[in-house]
Amino acid sequence: MKYAEYIPADPLKAYIDVYWVLETGSLYKPFNRRIFADGCTEIFINMGTSRPIVNSITPLLPGNVYLGGTMTCSSVVTSVPNSAFVGIRFKPAGFSKFYTLSQNEIVDQIIEFPDKQLLSIIDLDAQLPARLDKFFHSKIKDRFSTIIPITETIDYYHGQISVDRLAAKHNVSNRTLERIFERYIGIPPKELIKIIRFQNASKRLQKDNSDQSLLNIAFEMGYYDHAHLTREVKKYSGLNPSEIKR
Repeated sequence: MKYAEYIPADPLKAYIDVYWVLETGSLYKPFNRRIFADGCTEIFINMGTSRPIVNSITPLLPGNVYLGGTMTCSSVVTSVPNSAFVGIRFKPAGFSKFYTLSQNEIVDQIIEFPDKQLLSIIDLDAQLPARLDKFFHSKIKDRFSTIIPITETIDYYHGQISVDRLAAKHNVSNRTLERIFERYIGIPPKELIKIIRFQNASKRLQKDNSDQSLLNIAFEMGYYDHAHLTREVKKYSGLNPSEIKR
């Protein structure tokens, strides 16, 4: 299996996390990969001849472009031989900088997204990242950029910030914050805060080589106790903290 990520050029990196390419050969053995909730929206294109399956239900057909809505739960992707995918992972709310599709109707869903212009520039060569930069730079729309600083604040605090404090920092009401998030991310601000906190907690668990207790890690990452950590990790990853730590 070959997997590569490419960081977008400025100013795209404020809205797009990474471009990625995944390829499997003819001898690759089918494998279930668990993807954790990340609050991101993602476009991906099946450039291979195979039909990988998401959550044992959704086949990803060759030659099709797909859009994955904001993720609030884990998914399982069954990778198969002869796969070739190109993906664009947008940061929370980043998708709205390029497209007008409302996010609140596609949370945790995968839909076909027939962007023929995007499909026409996709080829698995060394110039792909540069072509994607050019394509998305031409699509930047000057609208509602204020939500990006808000999501950046959540990321800066590693998800350890309340909705009230977040609204106060950006001089908006809680109701306005809810409305903006519903339209451009599809989930309430409190949910994104929890997901970002979980993302940081999962990274902390994966890197932990010490004998530090899960209770101490829970306190460090902003959870009330071990049970709170376990509940949130299970919700967004489908795994227990001890499983992630291993």
